[in-house]
Amino acid sequence: MKKPPVTIITDQDRWMSDAISSEMPLTKHAYCIWHITSKFSGWFTALLRNQYSCWCAEFYRIYRLDNICDFEREWLLMVSKFNLQDNKHVRGLYAIKRSWVPAYLRGYFFGGMTTTGRCESINSFVKRFTSSRSCLTQLIKQIDLAVEDVGQTQLQHTMLDTYRGSTLRTLSPLEDQVYKVFTAFSFKKFQEEFELATQYKVCETDNMVFMVQHYKESRAQKHSVIWSGDDISCTCKLFEFWGILCRHVSSVFIHKDSFEIPRSYLPLRWCRDDFQSGVVQPSSPSQMTGNNEEVSYDTVNLGDDFIGIPPISKTKGRPKHRREIGGKEVAKKQVRSCKLCKKSGHNITTCPDKENADVNTAFTTVAKKRKKDALDGLNPILSIKQ
Repeated sequence: MKKPPVTIITDQDRWMSDAISSEMPLTKHAYCIWHITSKFSGWFTALLRNQYSCWCAEFYRIYRLDNICDFEREWLLMVSKFNLQDNKHVRGLYAIKRSWVPAYLRGYFFGGMTTTGRCESINSFVKRFTSSRSCLTQLIKQIDLAVEDVGQTQLQHTMLDTYRGSTLRTLSPLEDQVYKVFTAFSFKKFQEEFELATQYKVCETDNMVFMVQHYKESRAQKHSVIWSGDDISCTCKLFEFWGILCRHVSSVFIHKDSFEIPRSYLPLRWCRDDFQSGVVQPSSPSQMTGNNEEVSYDTVNLGDDFIGIPPISKTKGRPKHRREIGGKEVAKKQVRSCKLCKKSGHNITTCPDKENADVNTAFTTVAKKRKKDALDGLNPILSIKQ
């Protein structure tokens, strides 16, 4: 199998499209369907009026078609039905159909994505931990917290899968094989297709070509599956677009009593980490060696080299005040001293030495000092003579 080309999804920005076509000519560039449909209300509401909802329903029905011939036929019927032959927006959409219609994009791997929602979800996730006021050091710390949150979520899902047991819905060895290899997300996608495989009838023709059709819908589209023993392909091209085998291929496997999926149709992109590396990772932060000695994870093993974790360095600047339980800061109490004897713990009124001193003179001295402190900094011309 040849390596699929790199794919990218953006909005309809003209300058970005020109840059991608000139700088990355081997990249398959597609347009986000959400950015296209979000403009429908401004384009067709005033024009179609009461027929606008019918137009949207018909558009999405045609959009989900996986065959190019069906799309071309249904598109012309839809345009004539709503009398939009001369509409510039409809003409513009048809001109760039190879960049947004799934029927034309089925031969390229997009991981099932037709919008830029994945990027938006990542941005929304990062914004939970950062803000526009975060400095660079805070940003790095918050990103570490975000990565740690993702790791904790993955460990939780792994633990739940371990205690809940298998989620197999059939006893097929094909489903069991994929369950042991794929991640929970990718296995769920495969399981959705595999469950529907039993609803299709298979008619074998010459040269290992199989015609697959739904058992109840007589007018449903027939899909052609070509299987040469090692390589298999379907006209729906779900594997090329999603990386997951479609229900038509699964129905052929069941029809031919095949109990194992070829390794080339289990992409590493959807496999678990331990299956990709070929080494089972420890399920706990520490594991036991043959001598029952605990292995320390304070170092990172890179072959024959060991990289130690750097020591925690002291931060520069003024140390922060410690906080008590409840968020109250520990404030230093200001100790006042007596104005008469200059000792702490009392004031001039309760001073034990006031009997041996001239109290009136002391009070007069304190009053003059307070008056002098109040007048400091004033304009000398406006100051009061003492």
